[in-house]
Amino acid sequence: MYNRTEIILEAYPYEFSDIQKGRGVYICLDQDGGRKILKEFSGSASKARLLDQFLIYLKNSGSITEQIVYTKEEQPIFTDLDETRYYMRTWFEGRECDTRNREDILCAVRRLAQFHINAADFKEQVPDTMCRAADFLENEYERHTRELHKVRNYIKAKKKKNEFEARFLNEYSHYIKQAQEASDRLHDLPKRPGEEFFGICHGDYNQHNLLFTASGPVIINYEHFCKDAYVSDFAHFFRKIMEKHNWNTGLGMDMVSAYDKVRRLNRWEKQQLSVRMAYPEKFWKVANHYFNSRKSWANSRDSEKLAKICAQEKERTEFLRMMQLEVFC
Repeated sequence: MYNRTEIILEAYPYEFSDIQKGRGVYICLDQDGGRKILKEFSGSASKARLLDQFLIYLKNSGSITEQIVYTKEEQPIFTDLDETRYYMRTWFEGRECDTRNREDILCAVRRLAQFHINAADFKEQVPDTMCRAADFLENEYERHTRELHKVRNYIKAKKKKNEFEARFLNEYSHYIKQAQEASDRLHDLPKRPGEEFFGICHGDYNQHNLLFTASGPVIINYEHFCKDAYVSDFAHFFRKIMEKHNWNTGLGMDMVSAYDKVRRLNRWEKQQLSVRMAYPEKFWKVANHYFNSRKSWANSRDSEKLAKICAQEKERTEFLRMMQLEVFC
């Protein structure tokens, strides 16, 4: 693999003196002391060019932003012999957002809100393949709910059940009710309340994709960017943090307030956030992992995750009730 990486690097207009393996990437040190990131790219050359335009736009708007490095052939991606695509981008020295640090979390939320404000003025045409349909989330929840039914039916048909399977059946009715109620609430919300709530989203905003550098917080890894409701980015980050903090109400409200002070959340967006938190996403993820793994093995990790979900349910339910009845609706 190292030799293959060297072959890929020959396509770029730099001489590299060192290559280090990172989390899904190669950190490449050039002879001038600069560092670049090489990683796989799941998209076409046209998507890479649009991403390049977007990153240049962000940079020209005053944001500290990574930039794509073109090959010697002036291409934004390099396609290997096995048709695997790669792209190279500039690299920042910094630390990831610490999910145990309240100030880091609130800074990450404010930075996301500012990113959404900046992204709103990007005027390039985004192809339909990169635009989430108005009913995307509704269809996704329906699919997830069908999959939960499928897992339930599979486990019920088994004569001998392991620890995970027994607990899943015991908890199933509680979470499937939540799934159906969240889907019903989502169905009743307007599909497109206004184009000002939709635009370029990061697509995978989490603690790993925000670096604290000497120049300030920097968002990285934009390759999943798409056009969607801005609240989708916020909800993705919000859920991850709330799960890590046992659905701490004070922290949750501080995160909403931090985002709202930079970019105003309207009623529809708050209702969307409430619905997205109400759908039992984590329960579905564990069930999906179980169903798509080798069921002949009693996966202790799945059992641990399910136990953690259930242990947090009281705090989660209280937080959801507060969101739905006292603040957002």
